This record gives sequence, C-alpha cells and structure tokens, in this order.
Amino acid sequence: MNDFIRIPTNPVPEGAEVFRFEAPDGVTLRGAFFPAQRPRGTVVLLTGWSEFIEKYFEAAEDFHKRGLNVAMMDWRGQGLSDRESPVQSKWRGYFETLKNDLEHFTETIVVPHFGGPYILATHSMGGLPALMLLAKGYDRFSRAVLSAPLTRLFAGPMNIVNGFASGLASAVGLAKQTVAGQNDDAFEFEGNMFTSDKTRHQRFRDLQLAEPKAALVRPTYGWVREACKDAAKIHRADYFTKLKTPVLMVSAGDERRIDGGDHAKLASLNDLMSITVIEGALHEIMVERDDIRDQYFAAFDTFVAPVFETQQTAPQTTD
Repeated sequence: MNDFIRIPTNPVPEGAEVFRFEAPDGVTLRGAFFPAQRPRGTVVLLTGWSEFIEKYFEAAEDFHKRGLNVAMMDWRGQGLSDRESPVQSKWRGYFETLKNDLEHFTETIVVPHFGGPYILATHSMGGLPALMLLAKGYDRFSRAVLSAPLTRLFAGPMNIVNGFASGLASAVGLAKQTVAGQNDDAFEFEGNMFTSDKTRHQRFRDLQLAEPKAALVRPTYGWVREACKDAAKIHRADYFTKLKTPVLMVSAGDERRIDGGDHAKLASLNDLMSITVIEGALHEIMVERDDIRDQYFAAFDTFVAPVFETQQTAPQTTD
C-alpha cells in the first residue's frame, strides 16, 4: 500500500507523503513526512504497540502549530511495515533491532530531508527502543518526550511471573504464537483502558476497520519475553551513564496498560531524566480528551523551550 489509510474523520495533513525504505537488514519499513509551513525544527514521532502512522495525524497537526516538521515510521512487524523479518523468527533481539531501525531512520531518512534541531517524541512501546538508543550516548536529539513509555510491562510480582512464563513458552517453540487470553481490549469504548475520548477512540477503530492488515490483535510470547528482558536491562544502575539527551517521561495518572508507577523509579537513575504525571489520563495520552492533551503539549512546550531560545528566528527550508 503506497497511500495513507483514509477515512473521512481523519484528514491527511497538507503536504504529507508516505513512502517505503529499507532497514539495514533489508526489511522494508513504511515512513511518512509531514512538513510544517515555516519549520523551526523537526519531531521524530514514534508509535506504540499495534499502532500505525495514521493514528497520529492530529498530533502531527499539533506539532505543526509549533513550527515543527514531523517524521514517522511504522515499526517492523507492525502497521504496514514488513510483518516478517529475520529477528521475528524467534523474536530475540527485537527491541535492539527497533533501536537500530530508529537510528537508521533518523540518520539516513530524516536528517537529509528535514532540518534540526531534532526532538524525539514516542508513545508507549516506542519509548523502550528510544531509551535504549539514547542510553548508548546517541545525541542527535536535543530533547526526548516519552508519552506513557514502556519501561516495565507489568507491575509487581506479575512482571516476574509473565517474564518467566513468556520465556518458558518461547523456549518450547512458541515464540511466534500469540499470548492466550490477551485480545486487544481497545475495540469497545466502554471499559477500555486507553482513552476516555469517545470520538478519538472511534476514529482509530474506523482506521483499523479501513485497513485490518495494519492492526495487531495479540502480542506474541516472544514479544512479551523481549519486552520484559529489555525493560529489566534499562533498570541497571549503570545503564544510563552515557546518556546525553534530556528525557521527559509523561505518565498517565490512571495508567492501567503498563507499569506507570515505574517511571519515577527509572527517572531517578539519571539527572537528565524527569517525569510529569497527568492526573486522570488513561494510557494513550496523545489521543485522550482535550484537557489531557492540552496538558501533554504544555509539558512538551516547556520542556523543549530551551532548545529554541538561542535558535535564529529565520525559518528553515526543507529539501
């Protein structure tokens, strides 16, 4: 598919283009550019699990209002990027591979097309490979704002139990099998744990119905194993010693999808990491109701403001 997924309630931002590009291992990934009219910088915006580019058209327009270009990609194995790749045969190293895909996308696709400074913005699952990349000292981004980042999938003892169970299932050859009893509970609005905004909930549901191939239903045992393993890794006391980029974690006050309480623990590992909590927010902060989204973008504006204080006022040009 070489066009955007289109529905009447989700207009494509003006000037947007969708394209395909190759990852270092030859896997085909899907990307999109959303140019601002008078850009002063660029946001690399990355989705969570089972999401895809079109869900964030509204967010792209919000970044445009701030004079920021937006670049996005569908993660491998998700959206309309390739669903099969060598790493997904057993899922080993999946988040390490996503980390490498992010660096490749930024350096070879985004930087030649859009000018800086560059801001990284992620949601949920996208936060884990982002943190892994930043932790190695990668400093292309001036700031990183992580919405409800996946820093730990399960809270309390369940993190150990599910990590062990997914590892055991993978060890007996079930890494590619979907987790039993873990249907996506976002399809119905009532009782969902993702957004309290009915209109935005329905819009994403309509996008999923318009292109069923773009949506996932259940995670695999291999994916859960890797998420638990790499989430544990980033909690090592020395993991962020090379971090150069200031990171803001925006945490949902009514989080029920991941271990939101872990964000404060992780932020305590390095002075460059901080946290703000939006009370009343469910997991998908950028597709929540207006008052919650306003708080997210206010936190974003405050956090990235120092990046632009010394910037020349002349607008940038795009290729």
